[in-house]
Amino acid sequence: MADVEKILRLVAEGALTPEEADEILSALNAANEPGAPDSNAQQQQGAQHVSQNGPRHLRIQVTERGRPVVNLRVPMNIAGWASAYLPGLSDENAERIRGAIASGVRGPIIDIGDGDDRVLITSE
Repeated sequence: MADVEKILRLVAEGALTPEEADEILSALNAANEPGAPDSNAQQQQGAQHVSQNGPRHLRIQVTERGRPVVNLRVPMNIAGWASAYLPGLSDENAERIRGAIASGVRGPIIDIGDGDDRVLITSE
């Protein structure tokens, strides 16, 4: 887990792009699985599986006073881990995000609005 935190910190600092972090996290997952064959072969298989079957990104959109302030697209490998570190995200909503990622559902996951303020999280 310390590796994940380091990688997320590097993304936050701008030293890594989310796509680069996604590749690193995929490789770490493949290497940590028991009885894993060659990591490169497994990483390529995993990338093909995600692109053919499920959503590849989580989109986070935040609107304040009717004005968009956040429009962020995050690779799914990062989204599951990062949901535990988002400030202001309830445990219930974090679990909804992780559940949607695990099930491979596409479309809106969380849509919270209050007047001109809105948070929309979708998988795509």
